[in-house]
Amino acid sequence: MANSGTGEESNTDDQPQDIEQESILQEDSDEQSAVLQLMRITDFRYVFLANMMLFMAFQMRNVVQSWLALELTDSQAWVGVINGSPAIAIILLGLVGGVASDRWPKRDILLWVRLGLGLVNLVVGYLVVIDAISIWHLLFLSIAQGGAIAFGMPATQTIVQDIVGRRRLLSAVSLNQSLATVGGIAGPAAGGALLGVMGVAPVYFVITVIYVPVIYATWKIKTRTRTERLPGSNPLTDIKDALSYVKSSPPLRILVALNVLGLIAGFIFPIIPVYARDVLEVGESGFGILMASFGIGGFVGGLGLAFLGDVKHKGWLLILTVIIFDPVAILFGFSRDFYFSAVLLFLFGIAASFYISTVATLFQTYAPEHLRGKIMAVFGLTLQLFPLGWMLGGFTAEKFGAETALILGNGFSFIVIIVMFARSRSFRELR
Repeated sequence: MANSGTGEESNTDDQPQDIEQESILQEDSDEQSAVLQLMRITDFRYVFLANMMLFMAFQMRNVVQSWLALELTDSQAWVGVINGSPAIAIILLGLVGGVASDRWPKRDILLWVRLGLGLVNLVVGYLVVIDAISIWHLLFLSIAQGGAIAFGMPATQTIVQDIVGRRRLLSAVSLNQSLATVGGIAGPAAGGALLGVMGVAPVYFVITVIYVPVIYATWKIKTRTRTERLPGSNPLTDIKDALSYVKSSPPLRILVALNVLGLIAGFIFPIIPVYARDVLEVGESGFGILMASFGIGGFVGGLGLAFLGDVKHKGWLLILTVIIFDPVAILFGFSRDFYFSAVLLFLFGIAASFYISTVATLFQTYAPEHLRGKIMAVFGLTLQLFPLGWMLGGFTAEKFGAETALILGNGFSFIVIIVMFARSRSFRELR
């Protein structure tokens, strides 16, 4: 239940929703690690189990979808378009998802969204089996999948704080990201192996089956926190208020600017399948291993950040990710060794995990409760510029070559962020 007319959720900033979960956390001694405290919360366990399986399904879909697009078109640009197209729907509909997450129980939103995502993968697999798939089918279904993700993304982000409270948020986001990345490790490896042995359609059917435990774990979540509507409020007013708040907040403006630069920082991803096939000559299985290396890096980075707990100087943590992220992407473009390329993607995964966990935490930290879902929708919306960078990167690599594309994209991103950090005290003091 929400407090009538307050515009705020009934649980306080630092309290989990469920009374039993609250008492568990209060009984934890300071000697217990943040990870052990979080793992004792039943709903949090269901959340990270669902996210781990969901991330595995996403990564398997990315592998098979990239390979299918390449086989249908033999074009780096189309690989980028197919993988980046869901971001268009997310950008268009993300704020609507933010309004929904503040008005309806987040668990219910996630349940319906995940049912829809499972059905989309089933349809693609069926079209491949009957030999009716075309690049236009793949594009339409990718956009449809993006629409579902847009509606569920704010709820996915904000339900974690509803369960664990704000004080434990960085540890919870990092642990959730790390454990979800376990699926990201298994997903590319399994996807690449299944592609090599069974072909495209069985991988899509396996992805559909993976959604069964995802949906079950989501259904088991008990937390139902929502925000009571303010008198006279409507979705358009809510969205306007959230955007105005972001514009007026220096920390949130900085975070939005960082995410916007993701448009050119994501150039590397459409290049990876082409390098696996044509440069490193390792085929589907090697492509899966490369993507699994990225996943392992994400797991290591997320788990390390979870054990560190609440890092105070988050601005400095963000600049560390940039120092790793952009140079590693440029080096990958010049690598001709499979094992060195895998190591580079491992480091890239560490930096990506640090970045996503830290920025997601900061967005929620600087958001007032009654706008939290909508401001997290802004986070999700701007974060989707990263997969849009897949589209731009695919076109740029096809026109100028992979090495030039990565130098232009990640080199520019690196310089701009370093200058922002040097000039902005608000950036350096993010906490």
